Amino acid sequence: MTTFAQKGTINGTILDKDAKNAPLPFANVVVKGTTNSVTTDEKGKYQLKVEPGTYSLVFSFVGYETIEEKVTLKAGETITINKTLGSGSYKLEDVVITTSRRKNTESAVLLETKKAKQVISAISAEQMSKGTDGNAAQAIQRVPGVTINDGKFVMVRGLSERYNNVLINGALAPSTEVDRRTFSFDLLPVSTLEKMTIGKSGAAYLPGDFSGGLISVTTTENFSDFTQVSSSLGFRGNTTLEDYWQTEGSATDILGMDDGFRQLPSGFPTNRDVLNINSESVRYANQLPNNFNPERGTAFFNTGISFSLGRKIKLKDESKNLRTINMISYSNSFQNYNKSVNTFINDFTGQTNTPQQQRDFDDRYYSNEVRLSVLSNWFYRYNAKNKITFKNLFNQIGENFTTLRSGFDFDQRPGQLLNNYEFGYSGRRILTSQFNGEHKINDRNTVQWVLGGNLIKDILPDLRRFRTFRNLNSTTENFTMIDPPSSNPFDTGRFYSELNETSVNAGVDYDLKIENKSSKSEASTILLKAGFFGDYKTRDFSARYFSYLIPGNVGQERKEELINLPLTEIFSPANVSASNGWVLREGSNQSDSYKANNLLAAGYVYGELPIQKFLITGGVRLEHNRLEVDGFQGINPLLVQQPITSVLPSFNVSYTFNDKNLMRVAYSRTVNRPEFREIAPFLFYDFQEDTEVDGNSSLTTATIDNFDLRYEFYPTKGETASLGVFYKRFDNPIEFILPVVSQQRRMRYSNSDSAMLYGAELEVRKSFKEVFKNGFFSDLSINLNASYIFSEVDLGNRALAQDRKRALQGQSPYVINAALGYDNKENGWSGNLIYNRFGDRIYAVGGEIFPTIYEIARNQMDFTIAKTFKKTTYKLGLSNILNEKFQFFQDSNVDNKINNSDDPVFVHRTGVLYTFNVTYKF
Repeated sequence: MTTFAQKGTINGTILDKDAKNAPLPFANVVVKGTTNSVTTDEKGKYQLKVEPGTYSLVFSFVGYETIEEKVTLKAGETITINKTLGSGSYKLEDVVITTSRRKNTESAVLLETKKAKQVISAISAEQMSKGTDGNAAQAIQRVPGVTINDGKFVMVRGLSERYNNVLINGALAPSTEVDRRTFSFDLLPVSTLEKMTIGKSGAAYLPGDFSGGLISVTTTENFSDFTQVSSSLGFRGNTTLEDYWQTEGSATDILGMDDGFRQLPSGFPTNRDVLNINSESVRYANQLPNNFNPERGTAFFNTGISFSLGRKIKLKDESKNLRTINMISYSNSFQNYNKSVNTFINDFTGQTNTPQQQRDFDDRYYSNEVRLSVLSNWFYRYNAKNKITFKNLFNQIGENFTTLRSGFDFDQRPGQLLNNYEFGYSGRRILTSQFNGEHKINDRNTVQWVLGGNLIKDILPDLRRFRTFRNLNSTTENFTMIDPPSSNPFDTGRFYSELNETSVNAGVDYDLKIENKSSKSEASTILLKAGFFGDYKTRDFSARYFSYLIPGNVGQERKEELINLPLTEIFSPANVSASNGWVLREGSNQSDSYKANNLLAAGYVYGELPIQKFLITGGVRLEHNRLEVDGFQGINPLLVQQPITSVLPSFNVSYTFNDKNLMRVAYSRTVNRPEFREIAPFLFYDFQEDTEVDGNSSLTTATIDNFDLRYEFYPTKGETASLGVFYKRFDNPIEFILPVVSQQRRMRYSNSDSAMLYGAELEVRKSFKEVFKNGFFSDLSINLNASYIFSEVDLGNRALAQDRKRALQGQSPYVINAALGYDNKENGWSGNLIYNRFGDRIYAVGGEIFPTIYEIARNQMDFTIAKTFKKTTYKLGLSNILNEKFQFFQDSNVDNKINNSDDPVFVHRTGVLYTFNVTYKF
């Protein structure tokens, strides 16, 4: 009590100039250079307790100019400072303009959600910083209705990740994966993000290709002067300081890139006939590294370091404003786990009427991922009405991975124990850049524009896969190499692929505000909006695979010697010989490469009409999309062209009961278009899942009608409660299926006839400051959101060996997220306990032969605790505390659910991750 008596008090009211000086809730007041801050309540009022001294107070609000003012405070003194914020200009002699926007606080994002014209959910940088999350994929699962697939792909409202679309700083993001249409959110470090917003209903000015969610990512706009260094150390159970196996790498692996060691040598023949000549085959085979033997090492701690700085650059003309933030981060992480991989096939025509196990494998998986990220954002305001931003994000990711497999193939190799191997390296380079501009011609007319581009390079060089065996009744310890009669993806193989994709996009939006003098509402401005958007991308994909074969001229004794050599020698130059050893043969053909391009042209008109407490918005978007894939089906040329024009109307109505309560109803029509890889007839063998993946040239665009109804309640600052219901109807939905083409499991995308989905969402954010005025409990808060979803697909006449009706592939029946937070700005302590669970969902749609595979519900819990001093923050985090199994089960008895009679397909655990992070701000 004595300490508080010595402090002074600063209080006041902040008004909204753009709303006729109405109180401005959720505005930010910060004592510059400290963690002492507060947001205004629903009446625009604030209060700060401050030690005696001279300070600079910073007053800010999302989208408004920020004001900085000096104040001197004595012990026990109370000073009242009232401010009016707005988006207009201020005289430089009156205030100091320190930044143009502040959107990364929880209160700012909450207010943005409240003022949105569509149904949205969002997460701020402030909220992301409270958890253990290191990348956007981990952070975004705290948003209502969101779950994460494979640690990096976002699923909204239980829908597969392919039903989302992603904008980065207003420009379309690329699909980052070779074999699926999706964006890998683990590419985005949390430290580079300002906020993430998920639009769940459409609008004419938004892209129309989504149904689950339109995820808008904004990279950091913290344009204050700062310099910051952060480092982290991580320990993962069952990995760190344990055995780690991998083959020889390149000198630049430590930078997340291969230096060419794994690439095909320059001058390697592109004509496969050259490798049919034994002497030429041997000559080129011996140019490839003899890299088939894994070496044992030790997995080190996960490490990371980042450096960032923000600067205001002084210009001769003080009316102009130039700011920048730049960041570089580096991480090196390890992951080991044991995984069971099984294959079952149903034979309901036999006597037993039970599934037969084809394969029973136990894998030891080892991965080392290196990631280098660079962000450079620039902001230039050359007067109060015009600004331009230039934002860049670069990622270089290299992953060295090894799978050591042991087990049985009862179908092809009965009576034998197999030891199979996969050694690989994946390299990805992604650059995304955007120019954005906003120009206020006058109080009524505004023009906004975006010009963006993306570059992707994805390589999989020298992926080596081979199988060895030993008879179960053998007394020898040697394993024998399986020598194939011809080149194939399974045996004695080397696989090389490279993907290059380039995209450019541009858009212009024009806003016209018309004062509605007949309206008595404060929000009386009619808005008319029109614009266009274009996106063009090209892809060039090529893949080649080779196998070592023993030609017929090699004698049986020498052949037995060759296939029983140790891995260090078996494919060495001494044993690759035209007359008495292995030769190299290419198995790839023209269908293993393709070229593709996609042109999207869109235009829209949109309007907002306020009528008393109603706000009516609506418009129509016209999108013309032309997809083209040029490749081969076997040896025959295949050109797939899919031009389609889509008319996409949208309509939203919101009713504001008062400052705390509002209701929304929304309708929009959207589409879901195929991606290049989903159409291209390229066949790839996924060793880790023992599954083939190919394309479907007949895949077509899905059309979705979306309906939303949501009630929102904002009781006090930083608090909200909302309840929403939604319904979606799909025409030609796209799903991941298991077609029956052979005894080998295969996956591809396919259209169903129709589907429908409906559900409900609940979100509650509650602070205990109003319940407990002081003490520990007053610093607690809870964040709870949950979703219930039901879906049903109708296959129509496509239901052959499948049930005609079932749930949508990838759709979870429920999603639960909960967080308990503690935050005390006085003592600098904060903590969060975060929980997530999703319900059983279909991973791949099967039938009677290869039944449907489900991903089983899993609980995840994370905990973090942090202490902030004046310039330093220490954070300790525990991720995946429960360490529950990742389980994928086959619905063997085909009853559309998983129970004790069903069989496990993939099962593994990833271990608990302990992290310690130190951040120092100069």
